[in-house]
Amino acid sequence: MNATPEQLRFASIPGHTIRADFAGGGLSCDLGPLLLRGVDRQIGLTERINAAVVDTRHACDIIHS
Repeated sequence: MNATPEQLRFASIPGHTIRADFAGGGLSCDLGPLLLRGVDRQIGLTERINAAVVDTRHACDIIHS
């Protein structure tokens, strides 16, 4: 991985270049949540946390119309 204060370069995937560029440019602020969602779907973190946490609240207190 090559790194400069402005940009990080990661190991390449055949046909793709991966880099983090902190200059901003035309990037959307939605990129972080989109990446997190993709990772979460791959590893199932949210589902595993949901299965591990017991919610003792009564259903009428947490289900809203």
